Amino acid sequence: MTQLSITIGQCSSAGVKEDNEDFYGVNVPDDAQLENKGITIAIADGMSGSDGGKEASELSVQQFVTDYYSTPESWTVKHSVNRIMSALNSMLFSQGQKRYSSSKGLVTTFSAMVLKSQTAHLFHVGDSRIYHLRDGDLVQLTNDHRIWISDDREYLSRALGIDSHLEIDYKRVAIQTGDIYFLSTDGIHDFVSDANLRKLLIAHQDNPQEAADIILKTALDNNSDDNVTCQVVRIDATSKANKKEYYEKLTRLPFPPDLKAGNVIDGFKIIRELNATSRSQVYLAEDTFYD
Repeated sequence: MTQLSITIGQCSSAGVKEDNEDFYGVNVPDDAQLENKGITIAIADGMSGSDGGKEASELSVQQFVTDYYSTPESWTVKHSVNRIMSALNSMLFSQGQKRYSSSKGLVTTFSAMVLKSQTAHLFHVGDSRIYHLRDGDLVQLTNDHRIWISDDREYLSRALGIDSHLEIDYKRVAIQTGDIYFLSTDGIHDFVSDANLRKLLIAHQDNPQEAADIILKTALDNNSDDNVTCQVVRIDATSKANKKEYYEKLTRLPFPPDLKAGNVIDGFKIIRELNATSRSQVYLAEDTFYD
Protein backbone atom coordinates (compact mmCIF):
# COMPACT_ATOMS: atom_id res chain seq x y z
CA MET A 1 0.00 0.00 0.00
CA THR A 2 1.28 3.48 -0.88
CA GLN A 3 2.23 5.52 2.17
CA LEU A 4 1.97 9.24 2.66
CA SER A 5 5.32 10.75 1.71
CA ILE A 6 6.69 14.29 1.68
CA THR A 7 9.89 16.18 0.92
CA ILE A 8 10.48 19.22 3.11
CA GLY A 9 12.89 22.11 2.98
CA GLN A 10 13.14 24.49 5.92
CA CYS A 11 15.40 27.24 7.18
CA SER A 12 15.53 30.02 9.74
CA SER A 13 17.71 33.01 10.53
CA ALA A 14 17.77 35.80 13.08
CA GLY A 15 18.21 38.18 10.15
CA VAL A 16 19.15 41.67 11.29
CA LYS A 17 18.07 40.95 14.87
CA GLU A 18 20.32 39.73 17.65
CA ASP A 19 18.09 36.83 18.69
CA ASN A 20 15.96 34.45 16.64
CA GLU A 21 12.54 34.13 18.26
CA ASP A 22 11.15 32.01 15.39
CA PHE A 23 10.99 28.24 15.60
CA TYR A 24 9.89 25.42 13.30
CA GLY A 25 9.56 21.65 13.42
CA VAL A 26 8.39 18.54 11.61
CA ASN A 27 7.76 14.97 12.71
CA VAL A 28 7.47 12.13 10.19
CA PRO A 29 6.80 9.01 12.29
CA ASP A 30 7.28 5.35 11.44
CA ASP A 31 4.78 3.17 9.59
CA ALA A 32 2.06 2.57 12.20
CA GLN A 33 1.85 6.13 13.49
CA LEU A 34 2.28 7.53 10.00
CA GLU A 35 -0.90 5.73 8.97
CA ASN A 36 -2.86 6.29 12.18
CA LYS A 37 -1.77 9.81 13.12
CA GLY A 38 0.02 11.36 10.12
CA ILE A 39 2.79 13.95 9.77
CA THR A 40 3.01 17.10 11.91
CA ILE A 41 4.53 20.38 10.71
CA ALA A 42 4.58 23.65 12.65
CA ILE A 43 6.01 27.16 12.59
CA ALA A 44 5.92 29.83 15.30
CA ASP A 45 7.06 33.41 15.79
CA GLY A 46 7.63 34.61 19.35
CA MET A 47 6.00 38.00 19.69
CA SER A 48 8.43 40.90 19.44
CA GLY A 49 8.49 42.85 22.67
CA SER A 50 7.34 39.92 24.77
CA ASP A 51 9.61 38.79 27.58
CA GLY A 52 9.62 35.13 26.60
CA GLY A 53 8.79 35.05 22.89
CA LYS A 54 11.69 32.77 22.01
CA GLU A 55 10.81 30.31 24.76
CA ALA A 56 7.14 30.36 23.78
CA SER A 57 7.73 29.60 20.10
CA GLU A 58 10.22 26.82 20.77
CA LEU A 59 8.11 25.17 23.45
CA SER A 60 4.93 25.33 21.37
CA VAL A 61 6.43 23.72 18.29
CA GLN A 62 8.35 21.03 20.17
CA GLN A 63 5.38 20.00 22.28
CA PHE A 64 2.99 20.00 19.34
CA VAL A 65 5.08 17.74 17.09
CA THR A 66 5.56 15.24 19.94
CA ASP A 67 2.43 15.43 22.13
CA TYR A 68 0.08 14.93 19.18
CA TYR A 69 1.24 11.33 18.88
CA SER A 70 0.30 10.64 22.50
CA THR A 71 -3.37 11.50 21.94
CA PRO A 72 -5.83 8.59 21.67
CA GLU A 73 -6.30 7.17 18.18
CA SER A 74 -10.05 7.36 18.75
CA TRP A 75 -9.82 11.17 18.77
CA THR A 76 -10.17 13.09 15.53
CA VAL A 77 -7.23 15.17 14.32
CA LYS A 78 -9.16 18.35 15.06
CA HIS A 79 -10.03 17.31 18.60
CA SER A 80 -6.49 16.13 19.33
CA VAL A 81 -4.85 19.36 18.17
CA ASN A 82 -7.44 21.58 19.81
CA ARG A 83 -6.73 19.86 23.13
CA ILE A 84 -2.96 20.28 22.71
CA MET A 85 -3.17 23.92 21.65
CA SER A 86 -5.60 24.79 24.44
CA ALA A 87 -3.29 23.20 27.00
CA LEU A 88 -0.31 25.05 25.52
CA ASN A 89 -2.19 28.33 25.62
CA SER A 90 -3.23 27.87 29.24
CA MET A 91 0.32 27.03 30.26
CA LEU A 92 1.88 29.95 28.36
CA PHE A 93 -0.67 32.44 29.64
CA SER A 94 -0.45 31.36 33.27
CA GLN A 95 3.35 31.22 33.24
CA GLY A 96 3.51 34.59 31.51
CA GLN A 97 1.34 36.12 34.20
CA LYS A 98 3.25 34.43 36.99
CA ARG A 99 6.79 35.10 35.77
CA TYR A 100 6.37 38.45 34.05
CA SER A 101 3.06 39.78 35.45
CA SER A 102 2.05 40.50 31.88
CA SER A 103 0.02 39.10 28.99
CA LYS A 104 3.12 39.84 26.87
CA GLY A 105 5.23 37.34 28.78
CA LEU A 106 5.10 34.09 26.79
CA VAL A 107 3.37 34.85 23.50
CA THR A 108 3.82 33.33 20.05
CA THR A 109 2.06 32.95 16.74
CA PHE A 110 1.42 29.35 15.75
CA SER A 111 0.55 27.78 12.41
CA ALA A 112 0.53 24.02 11.99
CA MET A 113 -0.46 21.21 9.68
CA VAL A 114 -1.31 17.57 10.22
CA LEU A 115 -1.03 15.60 6.99
CA LYS A 116 -2.98 12.36 7.22
CA SER A 117 -3.62 9.99 4.29
CA GLN A 118 -5.40 12.32 1.83
CA THR A 119 -6.11 15.36 4.01
CA ALA A 120 -4.24 18.40 5.31
CA HIS A 121 -5.60 19.69 8.63
CA LEU A 122 -4.61 23.31 9.28
CA PHE A 123 -4.53 25.07 12.66
CA HIS A 124 -3.67 28.73 13.02
CA VAL A 125 -3.42 31.69 15.39
CA GLY A 126 -1.43 34.85 14.73
CA ASP A 127 0.16 36.28 11.59
CA SER A 128 2.41 33.48 10.41
CA ARG A 129 0.98 31.98 7.24
CA ILE A 130 0.26 28.77 5.33
CA TYR A 131 0.07 28.88 1.52
CA HIS A 132 -0.94 26.20 -0.98
CA LEU A 133 0.47 25.85 -4.51
CA ARG A 134 -1.31 23.59 -6.99
CA ASP A 135 -1.21 23.70 -10.79
CA GLY A 136 0.56 27.05 -10.68
CA ASP A 137 -2.05 28.72 -8.45
CA LEU A 138 -0.85 30.05 -5.08
CA VAL A 139 -3.50 30.53 -2.39
CA GLN A 140 -3.07 31.86 1.15
CA LEU A 141 -4.99 29.45 3.38
CA THR A 142 -4.74 31.39 6.65
CA ASN A 143 -5.88 34.84 7.73
CA ASP A 144 -3.59 37.25 9.56
CA HIS A 145 -4.81 37.98 13.08
CA ARG A 146 -3.58 41.56 13.08
CA ILE A 147 -5.29 44.80 14.03
CA TRP A 148 -3.91 48.02 12.59
CA ILE A 149 -4.24 51.07 14.83
CA SER A 150 -2.41 53.42 12.45
CA ASP A 151 -0.52 53.25 9.15
CA ASP A 152 2.60 52.00 10.88
CA ARG A 153 1.31 50.45 14.11
CA GLU A 154 -0.35 47.09 14.57
CA TYR A 155 -0.77 44.38 17.15
CA LEU A 156 -1.67 40.70 17.24
CA SER A 157 -5.32 40.07 17.98
CA ARG A 158 -4.79 36.34 18.48
CA ALA A 159 -1.80 34.24 19.52
CA LEU A 160 -0.81 31.49 21.94
CA GLY A 161 -0.37 32.86 25.46
CA ILE A 162 -1.94 36.25 24.84
CA ASP A 163 -5.25 35.51 26.58
CA SER A 164 -6.78 32.82 28.77
CA HIS A 165 -9.28 32.04 25.99
CA LEU A 166 -7.98 30.68 22.68
CA GLU A 167 -9.87 30.79 19.39
CA ILE A 168 -8.24 28.56 16.77
CA ASP A 169 -8.77 28.80 13.02
CA TYR A 170 -9.22 25.32 11.53
CA LYS A 171 -9.39 24.24 7.91
CA ARG A 172 -9.15 20.92 6.09
CA VAL A 173 -7.89 20.57 2.53
CA ALA A 174 -7.73 17.52 0.27
CA ILE A 175 -4.12 16.88 -0.72
CA GLN A 176 -2.78 15.66 -4.05
CA THR A 177 0.58 14.38 -5.18
CA GLY A 178 2.64 17.36 -6.32
CA ASP A 179 0.97 19.85 -3.99
CA ILE A 180 3.29 22.32 -2.27
CA TYR A 181 2.52 23.91 1.10
CA PHE A 182 4.51 26.90 2.26
CA LEU A 183 4.69 28.04 5.89
CA SER A 184 6.33 31.33 6.83
CA THR A 185 6.74 33.93 9.54
CA ASP A 186 6.07 37.59 8.78
CA GLY A 187 9.75 38.35 8.29
CA ILE A 188 9.37 36.37 5.05
CA HIS A 189 5.93 37.15 3.64
CA ASP A 190 5.98 40.85 4.54
CA PHE A 191 9.05 41.22 2.32
CA VAL A 192 8.39 38.73 -0.49
CA SER A 193 5.31 39.42 -2.60
CA ASP A 194 2.86 36.63 -3.35
CA ALA A 195 3.73 36.94 -7.04
CA ASN A 196 7.44 36.50 -6.35
CA LEU A 197 6.77 33.72 -3.86
CA ARG A 198 4.74 31.85 -6.47
CA LYS A 199 7.50 32.31 -9.04
CA LEU A 200 10.20 31.00 -6.70
CA LEU A 201 8.16 27.99 -5.52
CA ILE A 202 7.41 26.95 -9.09
CA ALA A 203 11.01 27.46 -10.23
CA HIS A 204 12.41 25.33 -7.41
CA GLN A 205 9.59 22.82 -6.82
CA ASP A 206 11.96 19.93 -7.56
CA ASN A 207 14.14 20.94 -4.60
CA PRO A 208 12.16 22.18 -1.56
CA GLN A 209 15.31 22.92 0.46
CA GLU A 210 16.68 25.06 -2.33
CA ALA A 211 13.33 26.83 -2.57
CA ALA A 212 13.30 27.59 1.16
CA ASP A 213 16.88 28.88 1.11
CA ILE A 214 16.28 31.16 -1.87
CA ILE A 215 13.03 32.57 -0.47
CA LEU A 216 14.74 33.36 2.83
CA LYS A 217 17.61 35.07 1.00
CA THR A 218 15.11 37.07 -1.06
CA ALA A 219 13.43 38.38 2.10
CA LEU A 220 16.80 39.47 3.51
CA ASP A 221 17.78 41.07 0.19
CA ASN A 222 14.50 43.00 0.38
CA ASN A 223 15.58 44.44 3.75
CA SER A 224 13.49 42.27 6.05
CA ASP A 225 13.79 43.76 9.54
CA ASP A 226 12.64 40.65 11.40
CA ASN A 227 13.58 37.02 11.99
CA VAL A 228 13.02 34.97 8.84
CA THR A 229 11.73 31.39 8.79
CA CYS A 230 9.99 29.24 6.19
CA GLN A 231 9.10 25.64 5.35
CA VAL A 232 8.42 24.21 1.89
CA VAL A 233 6.46 20.94 1.95
CA ARG A 234 5.99 18.91 -1.24
CA ILE A 235 3.50 16.03 -1.28
CA ASP A 236 5.24 13.10 -2.98
CA ALA A 237 2.55 10.46 -2.36
CA THR A 238 -0.76 10.12 -0.56
CA SER A 239 -2.11 7.03 1.14
CA LYS A 240 -5.53 5.47 0.83
CA ALA A 241 -8.22 7.19 2.88
CA ASN A 242 -8.98 5.26 6.06
CA LYS A 243 -12.43 4.34 7.39
CA LYS A 244 -12.59 7.37 9.67
CA GLU A 245 -11.93 9.74 6.75
CA TYR A 246 -14.56 8.04 4.60
CA TYR A 247 -17.05 8.40 7.45
CA GLU A 248 -16.18 12.08 7.93
CA LYS A 249 -16.64 12.74 4.21
CA LEU A 250 -20.01 10.99 4.20
CA THR A 251 -21.29 12.81 7.27
CA ARG A 252 -20.34 16.16 5.73
CA LEU A 253 -22.80 15.52 2.87
CA PRO A 254 -26.29 16.85 3.66
CA PHE A 255 -29.28 14.53 3.33
CA PRO A 256 -31.69 15.63 0.59
CA PRO A 257 -35.21 16.79 1.49
CA ASP A 258 -38.20 14.53 0.83
CA LEU A 259 -38.34 14.04 -2.92
CA LYS A 260 -41.35 14.60 -5.15
CA ALA A 261 -42.26 13.50 -8.65
CA GLY A 262 -40.27 15.53 -11.14
CA ASN A 263 -37.31 16.23 -8.83
CA VAL A 264 -33.86 15.39 -10.25
CA ILE A 265 -31.03 14.24 -7.97
CA ASP A 266 -27.64 12.93 -9.10
CA GLY A 267 -28.97 12.51 -12.63
CA PHE A 268 -32.08 10.55 -11.62
CA LYS A 269 -35.60 11.96 -12.20
CA ILE A 270 -38.10 10.93 -9.52
CA ILE A 271 -41.24 9.30 -10.93
CA ARG A 272 -43.02 8.38 -7.70
CA GLU A 273 -42.46 7.22 -4.12
CA LEU A 274 -42.77 3.46 -3.66
CA ASN A 275 -42.35 3.14 0.11
CA ALA A 276 -41.52 5.33 3.10
CA THR A 277 -40.71 4.59 6.75
CA SER A 278 -39.21 6.61 9.58
CA ARG A 279 -35.76 5.38 8.52
CA SER A 280 -35.83 5.17 4.72
CA GLN A 281 -37.58 6.08 1.50
CA VAL A 282 -37.73 4.11 -1.76
CA TYR A 283 -38.43 5.84 -5.06
CA LEU A 284 -38.98 4.82 -8.66
CA ALA A 285 -36.65 6.96 -10.76
CA GLU A 286 -35.53 7.39 -14.35
CA ASP A 287 -31.87 7.67 -15.31
CA THR A 288 -31.71 10.96 -17.24
CA PHE A 289 -28.26 10.22 -18.64
CA TYR A 290 -29.68 7.60 -20.99
CA ASP A 291 -32.58 7.78 -23.39
